[in-house]
Amino acid sequence: MGDKVKGSEFQIRNMVRDWVDTPIGPIHFEATNAGLSKIGWGEVRSSDSSNEHLDVAKNWTLEYFAGSNAPFPQLDENSLTSFQTQVLRCLVREAGFGQTVSYAKLAVGAGYPGASRAVGSVMAMNPWPLLVPCHRVVRSDRVIGNYSGEGGPATKIRLLLHEGHEFDNAGRITN
Repeated sequence: MGDKVKGSEFQIRNMVRDWVDTPIGPIHFEATNAGLSKIGWGEVRSSDSSNEHLDVAKNWTLEYFAGSNAPFPQLDENSLTSFQTQVLRCLVREAGFGQTVSYAKLAVGAGYPGASRAVGSVMAMNPWPLLVPCHRVVRSDRVIGNYSGEGGPATKIRLLLHEGHEFDNAGRITN
């Protein structure tokens, strides 16, 4: 579309939506020309059209639950602050499948030592849960902490179990 809004730098971009069913319930996706803009929980009315970013994200999600690797979709980071971008990119680099990272270590890795609470806020507002794996961020004592995704901490535990983690009775990761 490319229409400018009264001289601002904001551009209207084509938005497409779709969803897939997963072991933790339906997950939906929104994508623009620039990349994947959002992942959420539940079904949505699918768009009449699709785009490459949406297709790659859906495939990545299905392969994740099948235990396989798939290409990572391009993300539309246009709505993020510099801090959010640095934290989320660091998370993708530092916490691969089967790994966890503490809020404090993620803050240091992103270049913001002492900002673990701010990192927690970024995790709570992560536009791409599962793909940008906020479920892999845990407290320094290895207790899982909160999870803003559908189902809360129970879903976080299911995802971490899927990735091979074990827990004690206090909800602390033991491996």
